[in-house]
Amino acid sequence: MNTLTAYASAEIKVKRSRFIAEVFPVTNAVHARETLKQQKARYAGASHVVHAFITGAQGEVRGMSDNGEPPGTAARPMMNVLGGKECTNILLTVTRYFGGTLLGTGGLARAYGQAAREVLARAETTTPLRE
Repeated sequence: MNTLTAYASAEIKVKRSRFIAEVFPVTNAVHARETLKQQKARYAGASHVVHAFITGAQGEVRGMSDNGEPPGTAARPMMNVLGGKECTNILLTVTRYFGGTLLGTGGLARAYGQAAREVLARAETTTPLRE
């Protein structure tokens, strides 16, 4: 499994909504939740702070939340992108500032997935050496 080496961020806009995607290296689920708590405090005025994380040697510990978005429209697409990256010890957050236009469930899923792909394209990862 790959691991994230440093923080990275990306921002996209979809119909005037801002999606700020960020990835953080974390050591375990507790660390991921602590970092998430800091993100929610940092973006207290945001509409949503959605997250997905993967930890553990083989990526066996996973967690996610839509944070008030319709079920399955935000965290699930983000987790799917994370899983495809085959990365562990990573927290992905996407902070949304609502732009006044409803995106619908399909539009939300596409926007959160796109934000996740954008930040992961900028993220640097390393593969541990095999013995």
